[in-house]
Amino acid sequence: MEWKIVETVASPETGTIFGKVETSYGLNYILWFKGDYYVRTGEVVTMTEKGILIDNRRRRVWVAHAMPYSSVRWLGFRMKNECPGNRRETRQRCDHTLPCQFKLCPFGLKNYSPESYYTVEINNSERKAL
Repeated sequence: MEWKIVETVASPETGTIFGKVETSYGLNYILWFKGDYYVRTGEVVTMTEKGILIDNRRRRVWVAHAMPYSSVRWLGFRMKNECPGNRRETRQRCDHTLPCQFKLCPFGLKNYSPESYYTVEINNSERKAL
């Protein structure tokens, strides 16, 4: 089974992606993706016995749920998720105040401090152990 990603909506509250997809038969579905990979518009998702391939590359992603496409339901997903990337506001930094479950912003709108193994917590716990 192959699906072409037509549009995506990121859900920062759950750290998941909703994708509006189209089959080679012209059928439309909404897929709820979970995993470490952000599925993008234009990519082709293929289900195989080896797992899920995206543009013929195996990715750490799975389909949590599939449902028939409904324009009302899709609009609800778009309106409910307040991620600025979903609104195509990609020229400014994210100032979203609610917690975001994505380890990295799928739209590149947040700055991240590089994390080191030698964080303050680890250093303090080592001192206490000594």
